[in-house]
Amino acid sequence: MKSNLAILTAALLAIPFAPVRAEEDAIKVSEFTFTYGKPWVRQQAASSMRAGQFLYDHADESLTDTELVIFFFGAGGGGGIQANIDRWLGQFEGAPESKTEEKEMGGKKVTLLTAKGTYLETMAGAGPFSGAPKTPKPDYTMLAAILPSEQGDVFIKVTGPTKSVEAMREAFDAFIASPFKQ
Repeated sequence: MKSNLAILTAALLAIPFAPVRAEEDAIKVSEFTFTYGKPWVRQQAASSMRAGQFLYDHADESLTDTELVIFFFGAGGGGGIQANIDRWLGQFEGAPESKTEEKEMGGKKVTLLTAKGTYLETMAGAGPFSGAPKTPKPDYTMLAAILPSEQGDVFIKVTGPTKSVEAMREAFDAFIASPFKQ
């Protein structure tokens, strides 16, 4: 009996287990599986253009809860990297302060954008290029990422008051990197 228990124990220890992260969920978009947990709250996508939508629920009530949106249009859809960067920068008044960088993640070159300035917000339900009236929102920051894939690039964007966005920057970076974690 002891030898059977030893064999069973050895067999179980030989099976590779993925690390379990408490209270995490996942969303798969294209080839990428993003993992998330609190304070991210998954929401119903506000439009068919959105592959996913989340709210970052700040514990600090003085900060604005910030929305993260994932866009996916399939292979060849959504335009190129520079076209999206230009489009996103065009959502600000004038020329915002911006930084674009490439970061190697899982063998892919992920493009990251940070832009700060007066964001031109459109009314709820209207896209930024719908022609709907825009409300200037000074001191806003946009964080965006483009994850390349042969199945179609994945575009991720957060926009909100600078103080609120800066407070959740590490969580945004972790969300973007989550498909590449083992």
